[in-house]
Order: sequence, then structure tokens, then C-alpha cells
Amino acid sequence: MIMKLLIMMYTVCARLEMSGIQNICETPFSINKNILINHNGPLNPLRTYIMHKSSYMYNKRMFSQEINTDYSLKKSAKSTDNEHFYIYTRNPENDKAYKCSGIGRRYTPNYLYYYHKTMIYMFPCENNNLSIEPCRNDSFTRFLRAHCNQVDSLYLLAALLLLSEGIDVPIAIEKNIHSGERILLKFDFDEFSFIDLPLWLESIVSKEADQQMHDASSVAEDIDLYIRQENIMHEVERMMVYQKEAEEIVQFFKSLCIEPFLSDLERCREPETQKNFNLGYFLDSPGFLIQSYIFEYIDNVEQYKLFLDSVHTLLQKLLYYMETKPSEQQKNLIKKIIDYYFIDKNGLYRNMRRNHIIDICNLKYKIDRSSILPFTSIEMVPSYTRVPENEYNPESIEDFVQDEALQYSDHVETMLLNLFTCLTYNPETNLCSTEHMHGASTALIEFFNKYSVPTESASQEKHRDWCRVVSRLNNPNIRYVRESRTELCGGLENILYVIYELFGENINIRAAIKNITSISYNEESESEIIKSIKRLFLNILNHLAGNHQIGIKSSALEYLLAVGQTFDVFGSIALSFKADNREESIGLDIHPKYSKFSLVSEFSDYSEDARNELMQTIRNYSFMESYIGRIIWSYSKNNIKRLKKKTPKQNQNALNTMLDRNVLNKIFLWGRIDSLEYKASIVRYFFINRGKIRKLHTDNQLLRIIRNIIGSVSLDDLAERKY
Repeated sequence: MIMKLLIMMYTVCARLEMSGIQNICETPFSINKNILINHNGPLNPLRTYIMHKSSYMYNKRMFSQEINTDYSLKKSAKSTDNEHFYIYTRNPENDKAYKCSGIGRRYTPNYLYYYHKTMIYMFPCENNNLSIEPCRNDSFTRFLRAHCNQVDSLYLLAALLLLSEGIDVPIAIEKNIHSGERILLKFDFDEFSFIDLPLWLESIVSKEADQQMHDASSVAEDIDLYIRQENIMHEVERMMVYQKEAEEIVQFFKSLCIEPFLSDLERCREPETQKNFNLGYFLDSPGFLIQSYIFEYIDNVEQYKLFLDSVHTLLQKLLYYMETKPSEQQKNLIKKIIDYYFIDKNGLYRNMRRNHIIDICNLKYKIDRSSILPFTSIEMVPSYTRVPENEYNPESIEDFVQDEALQYSDHVETMLLNLFTCLTYNPETNLCSTEHMHGASTALIEFFNKYSVPTESASQEKHRDWCRVVSRLNNPNIRYVRESRTELCGGLENILYVIYELFGENINIRAAIKNITSISYNEESESEIIKSIKRLFLNILNHLAGNHQIGIKSSALEYLLAVGQTFDVFGSIALSFKADNREESIGLDIHPKYSKFSLVSEFSDYSEDARNELMQTIRNYSFMESYIGRIIWSYSKNNIKRLKKKTPKQNQNALNTMLDRNVLNKIFLWGRIDSLEYKASIVRYFFINRGKIRKLHTDNQLLRIIRNIIGSVSLDDLAERKY
């Protein structure tokens, strides 16, 4: 059973739900039935849940001044003397750490450089989403998943967590071994190795594929490169690849136990007062980094409990190990950490003024009941993952792990999953149902019967089940990337054909789609065809939506050559959903390489009950001097400020407070920096109020944050450039 749970981690992509967090916090784990995790300590996943909802890691990873973000804006070959077109690219996976000037710095010169380098390794963030999904064959997440059938991978995460506390865990990179370089963790008094993981992994490498797809000078060229890459997908070879990222991550965390980084560790400890919290130094903490990673990596209760067992066992071994060493400081630190991480179950609420879990569950319930869509924040929207190409048997251990060449990223599938979750959602019951969808396929009905309750993320099982619904559909017009008819191609027409097959018994939908998609393409009729397809898409969505009235707010679509030498519609489209005199909006980005679902409007139409609960939470946590108390209070306070139009993007006074050149991390604590409006207000305020830009040195810390914010905007879009 333990082996199967470990193997399931191979394709983890989701995060723990609130029900799972409550289970973890209130149930003794397997090693000692009298021990629970300390609700105020780092093992409480509620802390990282709130930090995730507050977008601390997203903001820090995407905009930190210590990161050189990789983006470019090039003139397109389509440009003429009278009209200019540009190609914008943003590749977070290619970001690099930046060595800022040491003048007036809080930390030793190299600490922040290696900290942010490690952050980029752990959160490559492909396609601009906060993500640990691997995009290279030597990525840290791939390394962990390759060893998922060993408990060593959990002990590695446990070791990194304890190293972030300054505990000198005897983990090492062994290079003088007959079998090659390995990560080892064993104690002198014991033959047993807690960690013994080889740093060479077999990898699938393309022989010819052009990895510089983003250098295309037009959308059409981009599609052409995509087609050429997919056509040579099978021209690959196997080779051993050294896992450099895993080695460097271990070395960074190991360096925290000695000077000079040991002193840096003390400078970014978890704050317990609001004054210290507002300084944002904890965002530079390796504890914040590894805790955020673990929250993304472990997606279910049983796996998390195995991780807790690993932490507890390792701490007990370390305590015994240190009895043979002269360091009293380390022994005292280990004892302190044990008391901080764990608590006797009889004393769970003895020293707690509030039950954090109950408070957040109540707040979440009332906020969710206010929305007409199943997603109340962008953090709740499931993002793509990698799924196996072939069918798998859940009872077979071997079938959980498939060759990486037999996996694919389910971009289009996940966008459709999120769209159908909205179409099936009933805000009155807070459930998803296909009852109102006449002629829906059996597979579609069964899927939403199984997943009727909206979740804050999608498990690997949910991704796989959904991919079964939309894969291998019996319609030759549906384009798939793979010969096995898996991995949907992008394109609005292709999506319409998928809907056509999902509603095989709905004559009206099938007839409407057939009439429009059968029109032959020519350049003269391009504009009319796009209008017809948009109108058809909107009519079908309204036909399928039993609880909403849907409209098109905006669109930017083009008819371009797609995979298979056929034409399709690509671009972006924003849709409004209306119900009960309320309106919320979503966005669909449909491109050759990927497709993406997003929330256009920030949900703020809270019910009176939800507003009152927010205010009560603020009052309850106002004077609580603990780290978890401060993050709960700040999360609630930011929500109230947004409702009262007092957030930085709504209020100049807030911007003045936020853009503090002496406290740079403060800008990352005010909520997710995502909307165009928010980014534009920050940039404008900086240019107007922070002196003459030409006199600022390129190493200016605040200017570097502004540069990264500008680089995150779709600069090829004229409307966004002018905003």
C-alpha cells in the first residue's frame, strides 16, 4: 500500500483541499497515535494554503528584483511601413537569478542570488503559471517523480525542510562511488540509508527538434514550427542525463547550516507581529520556499501523512545522532523544532485562542456561496499537467509510471475541463451537473456525476478521467497531436468538433456545428467566417449553460493554418457569465502550442454574510502574535480592502505605501499582481512619483521589479501597450 501511494506521487499536480487539511490537522499519524502536528508550525498545510491564496510565491517568483525574467519583443515579418506588428515571448522557465548590488543589503552578497536560483529550479513556471511541472529533463520535480517508488524521495523533502531550519542534516552529494554520483543520507551508527538516490537518469531526447520555437517571427511561423516539431516527435534517443538541478538544490539547503548563510537564515525568520510581517523578509526564507514547494507537490492526505512520518522519524534519528556530537546548539535546535512541529493530541487546543481550520472553512464556505462560477480566485483554477498517453490500470503499480515519451501536457483538455465546469455549475446548489444538457454523452454524464463538487485544484485522477472523455473521439475532423488520438490540438473549430462528439444525441448542436464548419475557407471570406464561428460558439455555450446567460465581452481571433494543413481559428476570447443580477468573466486563450482558461474579472461580489465573516476574521486575528495568525489576518484584510476599493490598483495612497524602496518585498504582500489594470497602475505611479527614470541605475531594485512587471504584459497587443 505504501509503495502504491509513493508511486501515485509520480504525476502529482494538484493541492490539498480544505477537507484534507482538516483531516491532517486533527488526526494522529501512523508512527505515534498520541502526536498531532502543531497547528502553529510549518507542517500545518493551512499555512501554505493561505499563502497560496494570497499569491505570495506567485508574486515573488514572477516579479522579484533578484530575477532576470526572460521576455522579448521583436518586430514581426508582417510589419509594413504603415503598420507595425510585434512578436512577444515570455519564457519563465528560462529566467535567471540576478546578483543585485550589495550596498545597503540585509543579507550576505551571494545569499539572495542562490536563493532565487533555487526558486527558479523548484518553480520553473512554464507558460506563466506558478507551477512545479518539469520543463527540462534535469528538473527537480522530474528527479523526485523518477524515484517515486522509494520512500527516499519523501525523506529528501523532509531533509530540505529541516535544513531550512538550520538543522545540520548529514545529507551529501557522493561523487566517488562505483555506481556514479548519488544523494546520500545515512548516519555513522547505522547501515541504513534514509536517502540513496542516483543523480543520473535515463531521459528521452529529441534528435532534431528545434527547441527555440519562441523565436518564430509570426503566429503562422510559430504554427509551422509546432507542426514540424510534432512530426519528428518519434525521432528520439535515450541517454543518461545528470540531474544538476537536484544537486544544486541540495547544496544550497546544505549551505544554510554554516556561515555565512546561517546568519542570513536568522534574518528572515517567520514574523509573529504585524510590523515584522509587513517587512516581508519571510519571503526570502528557504522555509517559505520548501514549504511552498511541498504544498504543490503533495496532493492527498495519505501522501502527506507519509511525509509527516518521514519528518518525525528523521528528527528522532537526528536527536539520537547529536547525542554523540559535541554541538549543544544543534541538540537544542532539534528539540526546539520537534516541539514546534509536533504536539501531544491532548494539548492540541490548550494554547490556541482560535481553531484556524474551522475559521477558514467557515470563511471559504460563505465566499464560495457568493459566486455564480465555481472559481472565486485564479488560484482555484486547475492548470495543465502531464498525463499518460495510454490507458492505465489503477491496480497495477507498473501502470502508474510510464515513459516520459508516452506522456503529454493536457493544455487544451484542461481549458475544456474548466469551461465545462462553469457550464455545468449551479450556484444555488454549489454542484456541477449535466441534467440540463440534452444529448450529453455517457462519458460526460459519468464524469460530472463523479466530480459533482467543485474543487480548488484538479487531482491527477481527475485529469486522467477527463482526458478519457475527450480523447479518441470517433470523428476524423478532430485533430490530435498523437497517432493514438490523444493530446488535443488547439483551435476553436477543433473545440467545436469535440463538443459535436460530446453531444452525439443533440441534433440541434450537431446540425449547427456542421453547417458552419463545412464552409470553405478563403481570404476574402475570412472575417465573415470568424464572425460565424464566434456566433456559433456563443449560441452553443448558451444552449449548454442551464444556469447562466453568456455573452462575448471581447475577442481577438485569426484564421490560420493549423496542424494537418487545415485552417482553424486561434486567438483569445473573453466571455461574460450572468446569473441572479451578477456578472463574472472568464478568458479563453486558444493557441497552437497551448490553450489556457483564466478569470478575467476578479471576484468581489461577496454576500453580506461573507463580508461579515471577513470582518469577524479580521477582529479575531488582529492581535494574534503568531505567523499563521498574521497570514490569516493579512489575507482577510486584503479581501476587505479590495471590496472597499482600497487596494493598490484602486487607491493611490495604497500604492504609495506599497512601493517602498527600503522594503521591497512589501509590494508582494498586497495580493496577486495579475490584471492589466493593476500592473499599469503600479508602472504609472512609479514613473510619476519615483524620480527621473534616466537617472536611475539599471541595478536599482525597485526599477527591476517594474521591469519584470512590464515584461509580464502581452506587449504585442497594441491595446495592452497603450493601457
